[in-house]
Amino acid sequence: MKNSSDLAILVKEKREIPRKVPGKAEKLRLKAEQLAVTAKENETIRDRLAITAKELAVTAREKEDVRSNLAVTAEKLRLKAEQLAVTAEEKEDARNNLVVTAKQLAAIAEEKEVVRRKLEVMAKKLAVTAKEKEDVRRKLAITAKQLAVTAKEKEDVRRKLVVTAKQLAVTAKEKEDVRRKLAVAAKQLAVTAKEKEDVRRKLAVTAEELRLKAVQEIKIKTKLNESEIRYRRLFETGHDGILILNSETGQITDVNPFLEKLLGYSKSEFLNKKLWEVGAFKNIRASMEAFEIFKKGGHLLYEDLPLETKSGQQIEVEFVTNSYMAGAIRVIQCNIRDITERKKLELAKETSRLLEEERLKVESIADATHELRTPLAIIKGNVDLAMRSQLKNPKPPKSALRAINYEIKHLSSILTDLTLITSNKVELKNKIIYNKVNLRLLLVRVIGRCTTLAYKKNISITANKIPDLTIFGDKAYLEKMLANLIKNSIDYGKENGHTEILAKESKGFIIITVTDDGSGIAEEDLPHVFERFYRADKFQSSGGSGTGLGLAIVKWIAEVHGGEVSVKNLGNAGSVFKVSLPINAQSRK
Repeated sequence: MKNSSDLAILVKEKREIPRKVPGKAEKLRLKAEQLAVTAKENETIRDRLAITAKELAVTAREKEDVRSNLAVTAEKLRLKAEQLAVTAEEKEDARNNLVVTAKQLAAIAEEKEVVRRKLEVMAKKLAVTAKEKEDVRRKLAITAKQLAVTAKEKEDVRRKLVVTAKQLAVTAKEKEDVRRKLAVAAKQLAVTAKEKEDVRRKLAVTAEELRLKAVQEIKIKTKLNESEIRYRRLFETGHDGILILNSETGQITDVNPFLEKLLGYSKSEFLNKKLWEVGAFKNIRASMEAFEIFKKGGHLLYEDLPLETKSGQQIEVEFVTNSYMAGAIRVIQCNIRDITERKKLELAKETSRLLEEERLKVESIADATHELRTPLAIIKGNVDLAMRSQLKNPKPPKSALRAINYEIKHLSSILTDLTLITSNKVELKNKIIYNKVNLRLLLVRVIGRCTTLAYKKNISITANKIPDLTIFGDKAYLEKMLANLIKNSIDYGKENGHTEILAKESKGFIIITVTDDGSGIAEEDLPHVFERFYRADKFQSSGGSGTGLGLAIVKWIAEVHGGEVSVKNLGNAGSVFKVSLPINAQSRK
């Protein structure tokens, strides 16, 4: 039934196809009718088969043998029905294709109609254009006739003008002769006037040059006088001693009052004498050698020259020479500055620094002694326990030996720190053993060692984005350097705080930063945190202990590996220690 309804719809659609393509539409209609008849026949056959199948089913109940034969027949009929169904589907596909083809033909017919209309419109426009061009051509013909008449009139006027031009040419020639004669006379007068003007200008320029030269000479003389006055004032009132020598003879030509007072010699005892002839400069050989350097125009500087005054007092001076032209003569100026008081202040500061370092050293040695005493006491206690009888000893000998071994390692670590700082640096540097060290694995190992210390203060340690690269260095020393930095951040960090470790590669170096969130380091302590035996007041007041060598060891290890270490504050939010190490430290030894 479905096929019949579809064919009916197809017949209806075919009848509605526009009559612009009647032949094609008629063929399609006939094809559709044939398909409809075939479909009806198939439907009738199907109904008959269904009745036969029912009859066969009744007979099958009655006789089993007949049922088997009918079953075979029914299977054949079913296959035939399926083939008919397939044929119907193929015909349906053909119908759909015909519908599409009809629609395409209709669309083509519409497009041709549109093109025809456009051509019709274009033909009308061309007809209008042709008419307009014809009108223009007629107007141009009329205009051409008018122009021909005008041209004839202009030709008559041109001929008359030619006659007049010839007459004017004769008159102009006569006037040109007169003009030329006047021009020659004017040129002669102009040459004479120009020569006079040139002479006047040259005289004016010469007069201006003489005036400017005179003004310049007056200014130069004034400046020279002012310069001479200023120089004499500085020379006479300066707080540095000044000697002026003749560069050829080496004789002293002038000396300022300050030098007279400084050395105790009068001006007459200086003038017209060679430098080495004055008692203060009695080292004749050195003075003569210095003078030879002066003569060659060399600059000479003695930062710390000992001199003896006339009274026999020893003073320290800074001696500087320079040569220059004074008019046509080259002179040598010697500036002598008394630095005796400055040297005394420097000596006092150095003495104070050494005393302070010695005091800190004594305090740190006392702390180190205390730290040594503690593990020794533990070792002695464990030895006493191990020597007791098995019944009286509450602690097994193996446990006591393990505790003794731990304390011995602690003692060894303290003694190693003291050895690193107090021994000869060159000797220790030669003991550095360069090997390939994996930075990430080294940091993991050090962080694992420091976890127990951090746990006591509930401090978390993070180390993110550590590059997986290999550096050259001494693994034991590098591990000690990183351990000291992380332990320092834990000691200075606040309870329930955080320590962050970062590392990055930059221009052949690995930059490692250790950041804590403590209260930072006092500004006065920042320049000294890497000094031996130095401990900041804040750290001491926080109850920390140690020899004051941890950061000094960090600096030493970084430097022997060709790197450097620095520290800065983060306001009141802690401090950042930065270590920069060359990736290939062996090439920088």
